Amino acid sequence: MLDLSITGATVVTPSGAGQWDIGIKDGKVAALTSPGGLDQRAEKSVSGTGTIAIPGGIDPHVHTSWLVPTAAREGIRCFDAERVSLAAIHGGTTMLIDFAIWEPGLTLADTFAGKQADWEKSYTDYALHGTFKGEIPTSVLNEIPDAISAGHPTFKVWMTNTTPSRPPQKTDLGYVWAILERTGANGGLLCVHAEDDDIVMYSYKKLAEADQWGYTNIHLAHNQLSEALSFQRIIGLAEHTEAAIYLMHVSAREGVRAVRDARARSLPVYGETLQHYVSFNSDDYARPNGQIYHTYPSLKSEDDRLALWGGLMDGSLSTIATDELCTTLATKIRGETVDDVTGGHAGVEVRLGVMYTEAVIRRHLSLERFVDLTSANAAKIMGVYPQKGAIAVGSDADIALLQPSAPRAIQMSDLHETDYSVWEGWTVEAWPSLTVLRGKVVMENGKLLGAPGDGEMVRGRIAPRMLAAPGC
Repeated sequence: MLDLSITGATVVTPSGAGQWDIGIKDGKVAALTSPGGLDQRAEKSVSGTGTIAIPGGIDPHVHTSWLVPTAAREGIRCFDAERVSLAAIHGGTTMLIDFAIWEPGLTLADTFAGKQADWEKSYTDYALHGTFKGEIPTSVLNEIPDAISAGHPTFKVWMTNTTPSRPPQKTDLGYVWAILERTGANGGLLCVHAEDDDIVMYSYKKLAEADQWGYTNIHLAHNQLSEALSFQRIIGLAEHTEAAIYLMHVSAREGVRAVRDARARSLPVYGETLQHYVSFNSDDYARPNGQIYHTYPSLKSEDDRLALWGGLMDGSLSTIATDELCTTLATKIRGETVDDVTGGHAGVEVRLGVMYTEAVIRRHLSLERFVDLTSANAAKIMGVYPQKGAIAVGSDADIALLQPSAPRAIQMSDLHETDYSVWEGWTVEAWPSLTVLRGKVVMENGKLLGAPGDGEMVRGRIAPRMLAAPGC
């Protein structure tokens, strides 16, 4: 007997979208048949008639339990994994990837174990990027191959300290070179927050001299030139070391162009953008409580926003993430200047509904491309495909049913993240009605059926083809 069956839905599989019935057993997809073709009964049957079944969303860029830089003196942290994963489950996302930050005196194994403890009450499955700041001892660099072998194939660095007053986080290019040598030789991948620190910090000085210190000018510091120069540098270094890179939160047309050009030369370069970047522009900083639209790097111009959509549509960009760093409204808007405005977003719950509307309905992307951008490509790049990111026999039964409906506005009463949302009032034309995590129905028609601790850590291994050339 099957544990669960889903019948009547339009199912998006790796080979295309069609009418299939899904049979689930022991947490895995056990059967995909033509309608009425399941030869076993199920303990629970769900009618998916009129819905679209997609792999559970994967957000490869979330931050939980971090000290908020603008509120660090008060010890204020962003929300924890339990809170963020709860919102994710309601939004059809079944896997999140967080950051395990190495600190001096720790081994990489200690670093991953410490962050794993933060996820013990997760509603979703999760993975962890190893994350470096500043100088890194050779002894720790030499632990990277073992971490990759242990199922942690991805790492992250910053190329900027972000703001003049923030504690140092930049990793100099020499150390980045050392990381890339090790990831490139051992089946790993480096995620990069790419901004040119010299340009950013000089821009802050210019803003101070011009009396443009209010946060609405933040895009003048985190600007297009910074993105252009930093992308050129990191792509050149990755090419030199024959290593794969994942450029996080591409925000400008210059970034899209750099990624597109690198991929045209068959370099294994992957670009991520954020749903905020493709939905808002720097003019939105002037709106009431305009801080809520901000993360680092900043929003850019309307031309940049449209260029990001161009990159998503032509395949230059591979994923849509959130850069989730969820706080209360009071914490989010406490910064008033270009030096203290709080970054990060609250958007993991709305990502699938909003991006379905913007990508599929308004821009006519295929369902297959929508799934690539919100789930499958992240799974491939981060080394968990086809366990995750696919509705296929043998894959984990992580499934979201999207219920297309007449256009409706998102209300705060729909959401579970925090006490504000940039998406309040935003019109969507689909919303998750069912979320399945490894065969367990964890949300149905807005009712939470999952529990803290349902989530498990997923260990990855990146396919060699993804590291040799653009694989998605």
